[in-house]
Amino acid sequence: GQSALLQAVRNSMQKTYSSSSIGADGQVVVISFDDGIMFEIVPCFLNTNESYTYPDSNSGGSWKTTNPKPEISAIASGDTSWNGNLKRLCKIARAWKNKWNIPMGGLLIDTFAYKFLDGWEHNDKSYIYYDWMSRDFFKYLMNEDDTKSYWYAIGSNQFIYRKGSFSYKAKRCYNLALEAIEDEKYPYTAK
Repeated sequence: GQSALLQAVRNSMQKTYSSSSIGADGQVVVISFDDGIMFEIVPCFLNTNESYTYPDSNSGGSWKTTNPKPEISAIASGDTSWNGNLKRLCKIARAWKNKWNIPMGGLLIDTFAYKFLDGWEHNDKSYIYYDWMSRDFFKYLMNEDDTKSYWYAIGSNQFIYRKGSFSYKAKRCYNLALEAIEDEKYPYTAK
């Protein structure tokens, strides 16, 4: 089943990348190279409706479906409309997620970033506004409903389920952003 497929992909990759660390778990095959670069590979099958079916070996195994093409299109369109700020905010949010150990997947980050920028008055401004963008994005996240268990992904409207609470850490980072903006000694280079 699902675990066997992941192991087969892992074993095949191990033949080509014999000196690299390769593991298979959950939904992905992870390969880590000596230079610190890491890739997560999700083996999948293309469906007739342009969605993909992929294996999930968690909880006894199941097959799941995803439809990333409309999501990719929505991100590209938003990024163009908002002066490249959407992809940059997604990268900023992923760095925050990794640094603060936030229980949130990439698709939820992308969805929140899109929805935030869609209503943010400075969404087409350049780097000079990134201190405010970060501050206001943290405020947006801290005000998300803590009882909500899922959101709809941009583009595809597929369910994205909550992995844990993030509003408290968003509030802490919002307060840190306020403090950093207030104490800014070099306003033109601090951005």
